Amino acid sequence: MRTSHPIPENSIAFDHPITGPHQEPPTVSNATTYWRCRSCNRESIHKRDLYRASFHTSTCEVHGC
Repeated sequence: MRTSHPIPENSIAFDHPITGPHQEPPTVSNATTYWRCRSCNRESIHKRDLYRASFHTSTCEVHGC
């Protein structure tokens, strides 16, 4: 039986530039979850977007995916 739990993706201990899911504040109409690249600060509601090189800035460390 496995008793350890994996580190959540949005945990500070998880050292990866793609973080999430993050929840928008309830004051935002139609609030949803989103994913963020800490390296270039771009966000998307679709996690798969962050795995496309064209999504990131040219100076982003994830740009080459």
